[in-house]
Formats: sequence, C-alpha cells, structure tokens
Amino acid sequence: MESEWQEGLKKIFPQARLNEPLFRYTTFKIGGPAEAYLELSNRLELETLMRFCSRSNIPVFFIGWGSNLLILDGGIPGVVATLKGDFEKIDFLEKGLVRVGSGVRIPQLISVAASHGLGGAEPLVGIPGTLGGAVMMNAGTRDLEIGALIQDVEIFDSKTLKPQFVDSSQVSFSYRSSGLSGRVILSALLRLREGDKVDIMKRVADHQSKRLKTQPVHTFNVGSIFKNPNGFFAAELIEKAGLKGMEHGGARVSPLHANFIENFNNAKASDVVGLIEIIRRKIKEDAGVELELEIKVVGRSL
Repeated sequence: MESEWQEGLKKIFPQARLNEPLFRYTTFKIGGPAEAYLELSNRLELETLMRFCSRSNIPVFFIGWGSNLLILDGGIPGVVATLKGDFEKIDFLEKGLVRVGSGVRIPQLISVAASHGLGGAEPLVGIPGTLGGAVMMNAGTRDLEIGALIQDVEIFDSKTLKPQFVDSSQVSFSYRSSGLSGRVILSALLRLREGDKVDIMKRVADHQSKRLKTQPVHTFNVGSIFKNPNGFFAAELIEKAGLKGMEHGGARVSPLHANFIENFNNAKASDVVGLIEIIRRKIKEDAGVELELEIKVVGRSL
C-alpha cells in the first residue's frame, strides 16, 4: 500500500518507481528496496524533488554508479535518486579546463578527454564510479587522487535550493574524503593537461591493462573494501592473515585481490557485513591494526 507521500511523489514524478529493489543499481548486485527510486534529468527536476522532500520531511539519498556502496538488506527509507540527462554532460573549455557533470562515469571522462588530446587523469581510468561519487570520496589510486585535478565543485544548496560553486581551496580533500559528505554534487571543473592524443591513449590502455591483471574486474564487487592504514596495505595484511579466498555465505574475499569482497553466490548484505567483521577482527588480532572501511554502508538491516 502506498503512503501519502509516495502518492504525492507519483503525481509530480509519474516515472518514480516505488519499493524498487536497489541491487539493480549497485556493482555488488546487493541491496534491499528504496521506498521510491527516481532518475532526475535536469536541475528543475532536482529542485522540484528537493522542495517536495523538504516539505514532507522525506530523506533523499543520491546514488551514482553504485560502485562504492553496500546497501543493507532492509533497503533505504525515503527517495533514492540518480542524476542523469543534463548531469551527464562534459563541456570542454579553454586551456585544458573541463566542466564535468556529476553523472559522468570516470572511465568515459578519461576516454573522451584523451580523444580531445587532454591527459593527466589516466591513472583514474579503472575507477568504476561517477564524477559525483569520485569527488565525494576523493577517489584515487596510488598514483593520483581526483582532488588534485579539481578547480571548483558545483553543489546544490539545500537551503536556497540553488547551485553554489565551491573553490577547491575550500574543499577538504584528503585520503578518501572531501568534506562534502551530505552535499549534492552537480558538477566539477577539472584542469587537465594538453598533450599528444596517441601518447595519452597509450597511457590509458596501460592503466587499464594493469587493472585487469590485478583486480577482479569481471565479478560483482565494489572495489577496495578497506582504506590502507598508515604504513600498510590492507590487501597485504588480509593475505598474510590467510583470508584470501575465504567465504562467508555468498560473499568471499577475492582470490585475485584480498582487499576486494565478491558477491559470488547471491550474497546478501548481511553476508558481506559478517565477512568484513571477520576480517577486521583477524587483522586486529594478528597485526594490531584497525581496518577502516573505504566503502559506504547505507540503509537498514532486516
């Protein structure tokens, strides 16, 4: 049975999907339902949704590629929204500056930039996320974090319900953090480097090849589970503890990369949470190190 607010949302957005399973929208292929799921195509739709939810006191959670996310089995209350359409645009400006919408996927951005003779972001090509999610968590590799490329970030101000530009100097970029948690990212201005198109594309291909050899690209996973503690690599700690390949329900530690957990047999979120706790406990016992999650865990348990 639909609630009053769900009925109201459907009147404004007939395309909204009620009680929509969220496993369809995550790279883990795990997640309970959203009370409402909605794809937004432009800023007017975003403003309309935020006004409606503010009046009705309904929470809104924004999801990108769903690649750094574990959604619990009880799903997410309120509205889950994805930015599409106008938010998937890339505008090439002058002198290597590129305005990138939050819905643009990082591999797509780097490929298109390379075709325009713009490089500098090649190490990020293997990050399976959207620009918005990548900025939010300052996504990166050992070679580069996206925060190093950003000139400004355009966010949606929940009070004025208008866009607001934040200079990179006002953003607290650090390891897997930006200080923008809770904000809605609309776009970012990146400064890339002009160069030879062929050379840039070769570097992109080299980074892609390296990722294919070292990470379980073709399984259901959400990338690195844990942040690297100071002075250590999480994958090495997990492998030394003998946990590589360990199974818990339908989840397992990747046999290829120990800092990845795979959904290999219709895993539930509870399987992943249980495996995470086993890993953390074992690493604490063996190495005296507290592993901190890199992924975001959201929603309700059953």
